[in-house]
Amino acid sequence: MIFDRIDELKAGMEKKKHGRGLGKKPALKHLSLRLPVEVHEFFDKHYPYKKQAKIREILTNFVKQEKTK
Repeated sequence: MIFDRIDELKAGMEKKKHGRGLGKKPALKHLSLRLPVEVHEFFDKHYPYKKQAKIREILTNFVKQEKTK
């Protein structure tokens, strides 16, 4: 009986794998993308430290607009 209780306690102490949790941003998908030189130069000139974030923002807004059509 004591050993059964010990096994129950050990089973309850096992670490559970947690997800991202509530309120967290959804995970992003990794993607390698080839862009024309002009496009890269534009973002490099206008958004030198935020290129990736700005491209993501523009593409996200485009997809949202297309979904509402």
